[in-house]
Amino acid sequence: MVRTKRIGLDARPLSTRVSGVGRLIAETLKAFPHKEEYDFFLFSHLPIHEDHKAVLDLPNVTFVSGGGFLKWKGGLYYNLYIPLYLLKNRLDLFWGSQQVLPPFLPRSLRAVLTYCDLVLYLYPETMRWIAKIQQRLFQSYSVRRSSFILSISKQTSDDMCRKFGYPEDQTGVSYPGVNPTEMTKLLETKVSVRVKDLGTDFLLSVSTIEPRKNYPFLLNVFREYRKLDPHHYRPWVIVGKIGWESPEFIEELLQERALYKDIFILDSVSDSELQHLYKRAGLFAFASKYEGFGIPMVEAIFHGLHCIVSDIPTFHEIGKDGVTYLPYHTKEDAKLWAEAIKKFFEHPTPQALSIDEFTWEKAAKITEEVFRKVLEEGE
Repeated sequence: MVRTKRIGLDARPLSTRVSGVGRLIAETLKAFPHKEEYDFFLFSHLPIHEDHKAVLDLPNVTFVSGGGFLKWKGGLYYNLYIPLYLLKNRLDLFWGSQQVLPPFLPRSLRAVLTYCDLVLYLYPETMRWIAKIQQRLFQSYSVRRSSFILSISKQTSDDMCRKFGYPEDQTGVSYPGVNPTEMTKLLETKVSVRVKDLGTDFLLSVSTIEPRKNYPFLLNVFREYRKLDPHHYRPWVIVGKIGWESPEFIEELLQERALYKDIFILDSVSDSELQHLYKRAGLFAFASKYEGFGIPMVEAIFHGLHCIVSDIPTFHEIGKDGVTYLPYHTKEDAKLWAEAIKKFFEHPTPQALSIDEFTWEKAAKITEEVFRKVLEEGE
């Protein structure tokens, strides 16, 4: 009987509601090929959240309990408890799913890092202070300690190699993805009242409201669009929780919503509500200053939505020549966006882009191939 390979992974993102990294981990595990050859050990200081409970039903997944008082803080648990656990319990590989590895890993233990973005170096002001400190302490070590680094876009991989001088032949790209079958099935559910009340053909944005997502710029875009077409403009629907954006801007956004009643902010939407929102929208707007990837853009493309997005390299990887890229800084840029939105709604054109590159099955297959390669090199 062939011995299974034992893989530990940073599962802390699975302890909260669905987020980018949490979804990446959960969907990769669910789609992982050759499950009979791998046993995954999930490390988290908190229980797995209800949104991710299906992962625990997988036959090759074990949730690691323990940690004692170190479970009080995720950083303490990750940086102290996990190394202690690994000294007593043999694993074959550790997967750093949040681009950091625990310190003091056993020398013989191979490690693969998933690298998501360089926000720490490019836009540090958009990060929470505690996350910034943790990344600063362990980022460089984690890159050096990794046997292989999988980035979530080619741009991220190139930037990471330049930043750390990491060898390109030890890197690869595994795009996050979507599940077309699941999304189609979710559309069979009944449309909720709050989604139905929004009508159709609205302007849609999907992401947490935080500095890097550039919502102050988008608010200026919407104001310009409202002025361009005051009698026929479409409302703006934002799907995403209010994150760590400046309180001043949040107050400004909420005041604008109350005054004009044409901006709708939906937090805590269900998976089915999200898919119905994409399906009922008329146009998708995404003005991020920087992204490691952009799953909402892939989801919008799947639903046939035309996308107007910021002109950044990662979005070009996703949209190729099939979406509208515009500058995203100045008041004049905001006017360009407003004109593009007005023009589209006057003469809507169908969008036909393939998302075949961006499925969880493909992401899981690439990840498994990397794990296998790294493990074989370590034998």
